[in-house]
Amino acid sequence: MLVHSVLSAGTYLFGKRALAELAPAELALVRFVLAAIVHGAFLVHRRVRIARRDLPALVGLGLLAVVVNQFLFLQGLALSTPGHAALLYALTPVFVFLIGWARGRERATVQKIAGIAVAFAGTAVVLAGRGALSAGGRDALLGDLALLLAVVAWSLYAVGGKAYAPRYGGLEVGSFTLVAGTLAYLPAGAFFFHPGDFARLSPGGWFGVAYLVIVTSTVAWLIYYWALARADATRVAIWSNLQPVLTALLAWVLYGERLTAPFAVGGAMVLAGVVMTERD
Repeated sequence: MLVHSVLSAGTYLFGKRALAELAPAELALVRFVLAAIVHGAFLVHRRVRIARRDLPALVGLGLLAVVVNQFLFLQGLALSTPGHAALLYALTPVFVFLIGWARGRERATVQKIAGIAVAFAGTAVVLAGRGALSAGGRDALLGDLALLLAVVAWSLYAVGGKAYAPRYGGLEVGSFTLVAGTLAYLPAGAFFFHPGDFARLSPGGWFGVAYLVIVTSTVAWLIYYWALARADATRVAIWSNLQPVLTALLAWVLYGERLTAPFAVGGAMVLAGVVMTERD
């Protein structure tokens, strides 16, 4: 999971690099079309067959994961910073718990409620810090809010996919929903596609695109499900909480992104709250 955390930290960094030259809708199209080819080949190789009764729900999950989540993620990342994106995504276990609790599948304890309160208080500190920025504060705040909505969409997807993982396999469900979501996104993505933008893409921009397709959507994806099959889900989630720390440090080294006091304090509160929520 340490390898997975390092690779996933690169998602925010190199995704931001690609967004410097491509519109979010264009980047999403290329990323998921290429990734869908890989995952589609996997589904064919494994001879995955989805029962007709499950198709509507899994296609709906694909729309949630690719169209809704990734639209908000890339739009938010274009306006925000890699460190903030990674920190907000660390809230995923909190939202997963809240959704499960609302559906009567999770038990609320004093510790979990306290953890949720601490995590959201930390988020408020981070978002409030945006108001103190001298330039671009409004856009950065909108970016953070879009990222927060993306986390909610991803959490809904994670909860919804749990019911089908025992039936077909976690990786199989993930691959099928990625392919289904990509097919649904094609018409809208093609409308925003401009071949000239890719003709002018720099080597750094191409590297960002390749990283999202090969490393994020394929290698890190496989490592995550491999680890999930061999370790407790809570332990896997706690390891994933390293991503904001690694992303912030790498963003500071590579892009000179400032480690502000609100980010440091709020980030520590978010991570502490998430750990409290995940513990039994």
